[in-house]
Amino acid sequence: MKNKWPVWTFYTQMILGIWLIASPDTFGYKSSILWWSDILAGSFLIVFGWLGRRSPFWNIPILAIGIWLEVAPLLFWAPSAASYLNNTLIGVAVIALSFILVPIPGQLPDEGPEIPPGWSYNPSAWSQQMPIALLALLCWMISRYLAAFQLGYIDTVWDPFFGNGTKDVLHSTISEAFPVSDAGLGALAYTFEFLSTIQGGSRRWRTAPWMVIIFGILVIPVSLTSAILIILQPLVVGHWCFWCLVTAGLMLTGIPFAIDEVALTIQYLKRRKKPFWNVFFKGGECKEAAEDDRSPPFDAPLSVVWKASLWGMTVPWNLALSIPVGLALMIIPKMSGIEGKLLDLNLILGAFGIMVAVISFAEHARFFRWVNVFFGAILFIASLIEIGQLNGVMSLIQLSLPIFLILLSIRRGLIREKGQLYSTKDHFQR
Repeated sequence: MKNKWPVWTFYTQMILGIWLIASPDTFGYKSSILWWSDILAGSFLIVFGWLGRRSPFWNIPILAIGIWLEVAPLLFWAPSAASYLNNTLIGVAVIALSFILVPIPGQLPDEGPEIPPGWSYNPSAWSQQMPIALLALLCWMISRYLAAFQLGYIDTVWDPFFGNGTKDVLHSTISEAFPVSDAGLGALAYTFEFLSTIQGGSRRWRTAPWMVIIFGILVIPVSLTSAILIILQPLVVGHWCFWCLVTAGLMLTGIPFAIDEVALTIQYLKRRKKPFWNVFFKGGECKEAAEDDRSPPFDAPLSVVWKASLWGMTVPWNLALSIPVGLALMIIPKMSGIEGKLLDLNLILGAFGIMVAVISFAEHARFFRWVNVFFGAILFIASLIEIGQLNGVMSLIQLSLPIFLILLSIRRGLIREKGQLYSTKDHFQR
């Protein structure tokens, strides 16, 4: 019987194994632990790659080797840039060859209609995933730059606005409390985010629901938590970090792009008649789905692709204005001398207000804007209580900003696309 998986990937993994065995002496590794790590990882890649010609099962241990190659330079504080770069890049190649470029055993093929019934577009289309992949790639590049400083490969970090702020954050007690480089951990997380974005095909909302959920976890709660911690650095660390703020902005931007695919997958899983876990891991069919005649081809002009990537996301003027209001709440304490609990609330709720507004750009998360009404009410009450520490003009500004945040969060804004899965018959059979 002819193999259904690309055997060439296993031969390529064997070549990467040979490369790893030769790397420690070629690049002059200064760590005996990393020396042995690459020798053993390369040897196992050769063995598992050879065995994998007969069975795709061996992609599982090969995937584990790829993940180990990503983790090892951080765990052992790779003393040279060459060892860090070599391990992480080979690790990405091994993961891609074992997980991204091969079909997952038991999963339905990426074939058939794409647009789910009740939806006007396909959230799993390549044009929808492209912005998330690009944002993850940019975050990965920035994190590797910061990790290079923490690991000692470069002596300084460029910061155009906050002077030594970035270096102070990277050398703060919180960063140094981590057993590994926290910037390196960020690069590792963005690596997995990027790979989970491009894996699964344009029908993965029904062929690989588990992959969409993993992707959603990496992009939405993980990115949101990281962005919150980064934006609140002045409270936690006492310094601003330019590159950290850029990364937080990029992560936050990616969230509304990802929400629609996660929403569709959850809708699909709720409407299935078969056992949940069977559909969750192996996928299912949707006979009412339509052919995707809207998603642009790969050779379409960039302007067309960009327009398609924005399906399911709009920017109402009122939510856009909520962003400068949030920034003003974060800046006003420095201008007015606000201290104590009101200072903390301004920074925290100002940052949260920006996040809520950006997330609400997603049409499937537009209801989330009401959270800013709650935040604005809390801040207005706190401002009334603490208003005595401000002069007339500043007190007026401090009281006005929460009101603006509340008023700007009431209007829903335009919803362009349809996005509610339905079935007139029992068409959700595996």
